[in-house]
Amino acid sequence: MQAATASDTTQVSYRGHTFTVPADWDVVDLTKHPDTCVRYDRHAVYLGKPATQQDCPADVLGRTEALVLEPGAGSSEERVAENRTSHTYWATADDITVTASYGENRDEIKRILTGAGLPAAEATPAATSGTRAPGVSVQAVPADATSYQGKGFDRCAAPPTATMNAWKAASPYGAIGFYIGGVNAGCKDQASAEWVQTQYTNGWRFIPIYVGPQAEAGSGSCTGDCVPITDPVPEGAASARDAVAQAQNYGLPAGSVLYYNMEHYNSGREKVLAFLQSWTNTIHELGYRSGAYGSASSLATDLVAANSGGYVLPDVINFARWDEVATTEDRAIPADLWANHQRVKQYDGPTADDPNKETYGGITLDLDNDLLDVGQGGTQPPVQRDTALTYDGPATVSNGSPATLSATLKEKDAGTPVADREVTLTLGPTDALQTCKANTDAQGKASCTIDKVAQPLSAAATVPVKATFAGDEAYKASEATAEVKLQYVTGRAYGLSAHIPVLALPIGIAPTPDTGTVRAADAKTVAPACAAPINLLVLSADTLCAKVETKIGPSSATSTATVEDARIGLPGLPVVALSGVTATATGSCTATTGTADLKLTIAGTPVDVGDLPNYAIDLGPAAKLVINEQIKTANGITVNAAHLTAAGGVDVTIASAASDAYNCA
Repeated sequence: MQAATASDTTQVSYRGHTFTVPADWDVVDLTKHPDTCVRYDRHAVYLGKPATQQDCPADVLGRTEALVLEPGAGSSEERVAENRTSHTYWATADDITVTASYGENRDEIKRILTGAGLPAAEATPAATSGTRAPGVSVQAVPADATSYQGKGFDRCAAPPTATMNAWKAASPYGAIGFYIGGVNAGCKDQASAEWVQTQYTNGWRFIPIYVGPQAEAGSGSCTGDCVPITDPVPEGAASARDAVAQAQNYGLPAGSVLYYNMEHYNSGREKVLAFLQSWTNTIHELGYRSGAYGSASSLATDLVAANSGGYVLPDVINFARWDEVATTEDRAIPADLWANHQRVKQYDGPTADDPNKETYGGITLDLDNDLLDVGQGGTQPPVQRDTALTYDGPATVSNGSPATLSATLKEKDAGTPVADREVTLTLGPTDALQTCKANTDAQGKASCTIDKVAQPLSAAATVPVKATFAGDEAYKASEATAEVKLQYVTGRAYGLSAHIPVLALPIGIAPTPDTGTVRAADAKTVAPACAAPINLLVLSADTLCAKVETKIGPSSATSTATVEDARIGLPGLPVVALSGVTATATGSCTATTGTADLKLTIAGTPVDVGDLPNYAIDLGPAAKLVINEQIKTANGITVNAAHLTAAGGVDVTIASAASDAYNCA
């Protein structure tokens, strides 16, 4: 491992990958500094596996851009997953495992990972940290894992088993609070399902803490770096779902109490209450019990005041009042609220004057002190809500071009957006199905891109699209179907057509050679064989050819007609001679163009017609020659290189090309 420095960036090489990070980021070798606390609230790159003896403070909150680079499992497959709720990427490749956190600058972390050969732009949605290998099941601890009456403590980094054993034997504590996740959890997870199982077997019980968005960026122990609440209801629900996913990853079963950490705040009461009710409702839907931690003077006071009008309170209140009095009674909380073994009090913690360190079994920790009175309580099975999907993606797609499909998932009755759910979007019939997947955002919208549309052109020029939500513990499955238009083009070209009914022997020549109308949404070329020369007394033409070429990405059609030489000599009119004749028409949904190129003589005299369209020449009474005739249509253009009309219905066209584009909007 090594670091190379440029003026404003540092290149950190680790196990064959080079990460280019800002030069002011710390680079910490954990093998040389095993007591370093791995933190997500500071810009840093940590090299190596975090040690069990990290010297972490009791509370670390907030999230910014940071990297943890660890030895991997030796897999050659490059995989990147992202948990948008907790602002975290996980990546594996070759012999490396990467955990990358981000605060406001997600793009910077994506750039760093992509520059190191880890395709962050292709990250799959992830609800859990993936700390266990795929296919490995987690053994759940019993349902009383979060029930306890007595003293406990909590701290940022979960202590190793040796410390837990020493404290179990010598300390007055029987419960341990540890952080299971959240966008503002500042320490890297040190617990695991195995750690939880071991501590439970050894007699410990748990206070699982989730630190999501806060009332203010500077709430409580935040130092201005905490991600704040912006959209309370969907964010509360998303945090609850993520917390349950993390709890399951740690082996904490349904019925466990999951505590939301809401730091002390001075403003934002309405946001906090809406957020926590959404958290509690969603926690209940998933079969867990809701806990809420916060200051007695802000959160607890506000929850007590909200206890009316159908507001759903958390099942357990965990309130902080650092008065060093170990009791669950408090002046801010009426005796009849949270009265059935539903309280935790955090009665002391570290301050600037007192680090609040305690030593047992020869091992010293700084900590927050808790008194628990939490029973096992009752749980309800998850309640599935009806959902409704609405397709709201583009109305038109084009073969060869990308198409960003989207759909919005909401609760059917309430119309509330459903966030962090995977929606599958499919385009096309069964034999040409194209699929992409995405998770819904806070507004319930899921968007994903089909890189290159490849669909057959039907008579109706439409393509079926379907959005599907498979359902889960909280929400029932739903789907939406729609028809989108498929952009297509048409083109036609021919060398010559003539209708001359005024002679003793009338002349009628159908368009020749003629491509016919070419209708396409794919790339193709239609070019019939060039026509044989025409040699009539009043009309001759040589080397007549026609071609239509269509392209995709986006769809376009170019029609071309050419005639090497042509001569029109009608009685009573000057002889018209043309050479090097070409007519071209190009049409797409973005542009339509037409051109004609030729040399012209009339009665033996050269005529300069220039490049202007629709150049008309009077040939005599009721006779007219139009050069570069351009006729705009509703969807495209027709170009006739030369078009002669005269009395009696005479109509001769030399080199005609047409193109049109459809379903453009």
